[in-house]
Amino acid sequence: MKRIICSFIALSIMASCSKKDEISTTQSTNSIIIPTSVRDTILSVTSMGVEIQIPISLPNYGESMPAVVVMHGSGGNWDDEDTDNDGIDDTINFWELSSQNEDWKEFLNENGYVSAFPGSYYPRGTVENAGEWKDPPLQFKISASFVRNHDAYATLNTLRRLEWDDGTPIVDPDAIGIVGFSHGGTAVQSTVFDQSAIPVDWEWTQSYDGTVYSSEVEAPATIPEEGGFAAAIMYYPGSFHNSYYGNPCSGTSIYRPYCDIMVHIAEHDGLTDNTLCFVDHLNSQNLTVDVQSYMYEGAAHSYDSKDDGVDKEASDLSRERSLVFLDERLK
Repeated sequence: MKRIICSFIALSIMASCSKKDEISTTQSTNSIIIPTSVRDTILSVTSMGVEIQIPISLPNYGESMPAVVVMHGSGGNWDDEDTDNDGIDDTINFWELSSQNEDWKEFLNENGYVSAFPGSYYPRGTVENAGEWKDPPLQFKISASFVRNHDAYATLNTLRRLEWDDGTPIVDPDAIGIVGFSHGGTAVQSTVFDQSAIPVDWEWTQSYDGTVYSSEVEAPATIPEEGGFAAAIMYYPGSFHNSYYGNPCSGTSIYRPYCDIMVHIAEHDGLTDNTLCFVDHLNSQNLTVDVQSYMYEGAAHSYDSKDDGVDKEASDLSRERSLVFLDERLK
């Protein structure tokens, strides 16, 4: 398949691409034009003042296809490695998706979905969410609560602008879902937060080891005027957000989603207790959206990226459930 690495700026006449084929934007419609021969491409967009890369895969030449945005976990978007043997990955193989992301690209392609994989970490200074990046002040640069949802919406807006070079719209603007893993699952929660639930006097803060931060913490990303995501899936998310939405286990949470959601939970996972509280909180609300949750006995955190044993069984089953969930809401 042909891969084009391209950078574009809204309202520019022509983007600069690394190959002869060109991806362009048109000033009159603000569309992003993709050659009909292209199946894999990488677009660069600005999110919160940072240029992030979004690998996009197109299953075929089609009109108004459904799409899924995939939010990577703490391992990052790209294939990477630890070159100094300190247990923390520090280099990436540029433009090569991680094995999990590559699996999801193929899985979504096979089932007729355009897929997009925004990379939140590397442009902001880290390969993965590890070491000192897990704590303030660096964690605020890649926050799942108030940074990565900007990346999700930048990707949503990008998908809505895609057109083939014959003028055919590529993605159905109202049939775009979002899936996230671990830190990415937490980012999905914040992305589909129903902002009408914010109390008048609410203050956006986060607490780390007893220290409450406020000036460094921002409000969630604004939902696009054209509307948000049509469905959301969260794999073993954090769900606590360091009290960003209050505490789901103490009855102080203000969180509610604006679209149908599915939550996949690993039994052996330090994040599970808070996620169970999160699900219980949602089930206690008078929601107008559907909330589905599944516990996978014996499975551990990150089970979706494992290829044997009970984790592989959990991965296969949760992907099967995820596909049914997406098909029912996006097709």
